[in-house]
Amino acid sequence: AFAAQDESDQAMAAYRTAMRLFPGSHLPVLCIGMEYQRTNNLPLAGQFFMQSRQTCPNDPLVYNELGVLACRNKDYSAAERWLRHALELIPTPLTEPWEATVVNLGYTLRKQQKFTEAIKWYEQALSLNPRGNFTHAALGFTHHLHGELDVAIEYYHKALRLKADDSFAHEMLDEALKEQC
Repeated sequence: AFAAQDESDQAMAAYRTAMRLFPGSHLPVLCIGMEYQRTNNLPLAGQFFMQSRQTCPNDPLVYNELGVLACRNKDYSAAERWLRHALELIPTPLTEPWEATVVNLGYTLRKQQKFTEAIKWYEQALSLNPRGNFTHAALGFTHHLHGELDVAIEYYHKALRLKADDSFAHEMLDEALKEQC
């Protein structure tokens, strides 16, 4: 709750208290890493994620966070490996709480220009959360980059129906319409 309200010091104090109260649990360590990542201290975030991974090597959330960290460091091939591993650890069928991991993988693949595979993962994310406006916009952008303007325009419109003030979808829709003419 503290982290969500941008009270980083209080959040860190709460996580450190949790570490003392629950020795051996990887979750407080993971949360400290997430807080360091949120505040852009990426090297420390990485250290805490790796420590959390050593304690609990089968938690997919740890691998998702390692994937996000690799993305933020622009190491997209490492991010892809971490995120795929996270998805391998998640029991099937995937459920909505794992939508972010699926979207993260789609993003990572798009950054590597693996458009067809990125589209597949974004579509998987939409099957988990059909009202995800970000995912609609990301799908539109991926189709746009792949040269599929009609499909891109369709997804930008869907994103805007879900969130009318989505500036990215607005800008990209305008761009796609200009390119189409």
